[in-house]
Amino acid sequence: MWRAYRKASRRAAELSIYANQQAIELEQAAARLNEHGFALEHTASELFPKIQRILAFLEQPLVAAAIPWVIRRGLARPYRRR
Repeated sequence: MWRAYRKASRRAAELSIYANQQAIELEQAAARLNEHGFALEHTASELFPKIQRILAFLEQPLVAAAIPWVIRRGLARPYRRR
């Protein structure tokens, strides 16, 4: 019984240390996000309209069907003949 108690106690201590380390890492990540949040928001406000314009173009069926051909031509890999 004492062995089981010591083992459970040791594992509880290890788990507590691990949880504390994870909490510290999350706190640091949150601090970095708060620090750089304005820059990320500014970048997103510039980038998202451009992405939406590109997606509107790519959603057209003919363009979507031609993308694999364009990629192969861009990489200089012709279709394999069967």
